[in-house]
Amino acid sequence: MDKKEFRKIIKTVGFSSQGKFAQLIGIKPNTFTTYKKIPDHVARIAKLSLLAKDNGVSLEEIKKHLDIPKEEFYSNVSDTPSS
Repeated sequence: MDKKEFRKIIKTVGFSSQGKFAQLIGIKPNTFTTYKKIPDHVARIAKLSLLAKDNGVSLEEIKKHLDIPKEEFYSNVSDTPSS
C-alpha cells in the first residue's frame, strides 16, 4: 500500500494523523516518516479499521471479542496467517 492510500484510509476511519493511528497499533508515531511503502501488516490493520468503521464496529470491540490482550493484538500481527 502506498502512503497516499494509507493516509486516505486512516483519515476516513477518523484518525487526525498518522501518529494517532501509530499509537493505537503500538508503533512509534515518527516511524511512518521512514516508510516508503506501508508494510503489509500495517496496511491490513488500516483496512480492518475501515471495514470495521463501515460496519459500525470499533477495533477495540474486535479485540474484546477475540479476547486477546491489547498488547498482543497489535504486536503479534504477521504477514503469514496462522493455522
